[in-house]
Amino acid sequence: METLLLRGVIILCLALVPACSYFEDDDDDDVVAAEQVIVWSSADAGGWHNLGLKSDGTLWAWGDNNQGQLGLGDWRERFAPERVGADADWVSVSAGRLHSLALRANGTLWAWGCNLSGQLGTGNFWQIRSLPAQTHIAGTDWVAASAGELHSLGLKTDGTLWACGNNERGQLGDGTAQNRSRFTQVGADTDWVAVSAGGMHTLALKADGTLWAWGDNRRGQLGFDGSEAVYLPGKVTDETDWTAVSAGRDHSLALKTDGTLWAWGANSWGQLGNGTFEGSSVPVLVDSSLAWTLVSAGGAHSLGIISEGALFAWGANSEGQLGDGTDITRSIPVISGEIVAEEEEGSEEAEAPAQ
Repeated sequence: METLLLRGVIILCLALVPACSYFEDDDDDDVVAAEQVIVWSSADAGGWHNLGLKSDGTLWAWGDNNQGQLGLGDWRERFAPERVGADADWVSVSAGRLHSLALRANGTLWAWGCNLSGQLGTGNFWQIRSLPAQTHIAGTDWVAASAGELHSLGLKTDGTLWACGNNERGQLGDGTAQNRSRFTQVGADTDWVAVSAGGMHTLALKADGTLWAWGDNRRGQLGFDGSEAVYLPGKVTDETDWTAVSAGRDHSLALKTDGTLWAWGANSWGQLGNGTFEGSSVPVLVDSSLAWTLVSAGGAHSLGIISEGALFAWGANSEGQLGDGTDITRSIPVISGEIVAEEEEGSEEAEAPAQ
């Protein structure tokens, strides 16, 4: 099983239902308010732990906790979701390999878990936190956050982008290889609209629809030729129709306005979804017959939802992470949540090379 991560096995599968509903009473025609239905609204999967939000604004965590990444004040693993603190104003979560980030409705950014690379942004490299702690920039203008393997990115209301944590391969985008224990601004631009932190690389979008990448490129995950690390944000293409990005451990996914899905980087397990096991340093198209609406890149597998609502998965599947009822590696998208018959001899589905 690819254990290093990363994001989004859960978040794609959650359904939203109304928090409050009404019905007609057959006896007296009075309109009666039904009890509030509290459901999961979003979630994120990290290395070995998970975070989830409910529709009432409460934060929940479960899984491994040896670095305090659950935020429950101790180091014990949890085999079922447990509420984190008493606050009920959480609005987004992001789970990294061994740390966690979350935003509250007041625009504050909170972090907990492993901090050996400074990824919590609390101003030091040593203080592991088992409870949520506000980052050293105690502002109320954070709008998004993304936890990578050992680094973190945050986006503010003014369109500025900030980074902290491990910077060995330039994944913080500040032009250096120096780890940062405090959030440092990525350049001077004020038009960033989305960001995704991967294994040792970062993807981001600007308001003009351009796609940018920086950090490790040894597997082509930045979308540039060459394998050298990139220490400043670089434009992947000149196209201006990118709408969403997701950075995996060492591969990348992105959506365009026309619903097409593009992938690049490592592909040893078919995680690019283009029917091969060969990596690519340039974006390649993933099943042009489908209109994609959401995507998520994991350690060595990928997930995507199409406009009709079906969930697809591809890539590594040794532990059943594709959810297709098998442990067969897939180099093309298959529907997740449905049992797929074993391939007959002569199937077009390629097999992963021996590792």
